[in-house]
Amino acid sequence: MGATTDTAATLGYLARALKAPTIGRVWEQLAVTARDEGWSHEDYLAAVLQRQVADREANGTSLRIAGAHFPAVKTLEDFNVDHQPSLRRDVLAHLATTTWIAKAENVILLGPPGVGKTHLVSSAVNSLQ
Repeated sequence: MGATTDTAATLGYLARALKAPTIGRVWEQLAVTARDEGWSHEDYLAAVLQRQVADREANGTSLRIAGAHFPAVKTLEDFNVDHQPSLRRDVLAHLATTTWIAKAENVILLGPPGVGKTHLVSSAVNSLQ
């Protein structure tokens, strides 16, 4: 027993009006799963909203990275630590974990042009994707 044509059209319209495209894509498939597995209305609603939020967060990360206009995609593996002998490897290893991001800790990279500051920041940001 699926949604009527009117209900499907209404949900499609509401998803567009709310600018929630993921809801428009997943509501029907999740409704089938919910009926088959006996989910409560609250469980179904939570599942639909979780999918929308997850997609929005993923898209937001991609948009912010694109908006940062980094010169190129960089990784820590590409960073030549031999060119920076004063760089402490333990600090670099800590930065590579990106745990400082979830903790909202600041990282300040100081140095003259051409020493790899942007490379390190770009690689940290790229590791989040």
